[in-house]
Amino acid sequence: MGRELKRVALDFAWPLEEVWEGYLNPYCEKCPHCHAGYSHSYDLLAKHINAMMWDAAVTKDPNGAAITTFLSGRSPLRSVFGHDSTDAWSAVKRLGTLAGLPAEWATCSHCGGDGVDPSIREKYEAWEPTEPPEGPGYQVWETVSEGSPISPVFATPDELAQFMTGTKWDGGARSSYETWLRFITGGGYAPSLIMDEKGVRSGVELYAQGG
Repeated sequence: MGRELKRVALDFAWPLEEVWEGYLNPYCEKCPHCHAGYSHSYDLLAKHINAMMWDAAVTKDPNGAAITTFLSGRSPLRSVFGHDSTDAWSAVKRLGTLAGLPAEWATCSHCGGDGVDPSIREKYEAWEPTEPPEGPGYQVWETVSEGSPISPVFATPDELAQFMTGTKWDGGARSSYETWLRFITGGGYAPSLIMDEKGVRSGVELYAQGG
């Protein structure tokens, strides 16, 4: 997830910061029988378990902490934030196991757990993404979402580098013209941000420095 250079047609005019239509599956319809592929029983139980796992009054109480630790397999005291979503998911699954339920009890029987409307599954799976029209133009895209342009299309790397200099798209680092130009004329891809022993840095900045 980060920044990517694309070579597109000079007259390509898709709105900035809007996911490109070619990356959105038009057959992505949710299963009408479930929420996100889970069974109704799972959803009902998860609602209550989540409330318990994320209630500080419960997890700070020794008895409450013992119960949630037993269910999730991890203590809420391991983190200042207490239990997380993984713990809550593990707790619900643990209860199903203790009740002797089959492994598929948590899965929607209509969609098989993928959350897609079974009536259009064939079209959903057959769909393939399409790239924007190729051309001599230079444009920077973000890949944090499915993918959207974050700069206009320019005829030269120089023009694009000048536009990108100081934009918000380098994590607020205000990367220099030289940094962006090296990114554009080099590999053309960098993560949004990098966290290492030097702290949080712009991925574009790190790329320009050679990693």
